[in-house]
Amino acid sequence: MLELLMKYSGITAIIVYSLILFLILKFRKPEQSQEEEQEKESEPSYAGESVSPLDPGDEDAVVACLIASIECHNETRKNVRVVSVREVR
Repeated sequence: MLELLMKYSGITAIIVYSLILFLILKFRKPEQSQEEEQEKESEPSYAGESVSPLDPGDEDAVVACLIASIECHNETRKNVRVVSVREVR
């Protein structure tokens, strides 16, 4: 029996270590970074807002919205959705 244990001790140790590592990784609660938590908190809710569609006849407004959404996407590297449009003077 001792001879058999000595012969396969390396394989047994690897299996035991792998099992322990698997159990640790399975039951460990993943921690969220502070950046992810801030992104979740800062996401606005559009459920209660009424969205007015953009007038397709106003070509300048359409172009302005497209350029603004492209610039926002380039800065944040996230998908962008135009929610509402209004003229600022």
